[in-house]
Amino acid sequence: MGHVIAFDVSMGKSTMVVYDCNQHCQYEGELEHTVSGFESLKKRLESLRELDGEVPQIVFEATGVYSQGLESFLQAQNYLYSRINPLQAKLQMATSMRRNKTDISDAHEFSSA
Repeated sequence: MGHVIAFDVSMGKSTMVVYDCNQHCQYEGELEHTVSGFESLKKRLESLRELDGEVPQIVFEATGVYSQGLESFLQAQNYLYSRINPLQAKLQMATSMRRNKTDISDAHEFSSA
């Protein structure tokens, strides 16, 4: 298995984390839901494809209208992704007993889903 990219989606942007095959976080930051933001994401995805010989696994929580931009981009570029049901994600995170809820911690949680 190659890299995993996980997103915590919110209005107009996503918090993004990238994990390598050894489950080490290589990147965390924000992705603006703009043309330039999605172009940057495409470059990152293609770079990881070249490195691993496969497209990274992509995971995010379905957040209604907030996740539509990201999902539309991924569909238009023919990237496969996993969209997690919000209730399922909430239950999974509740069992992890984490104390601090932040967009970064949520994105990290999705990468292990």
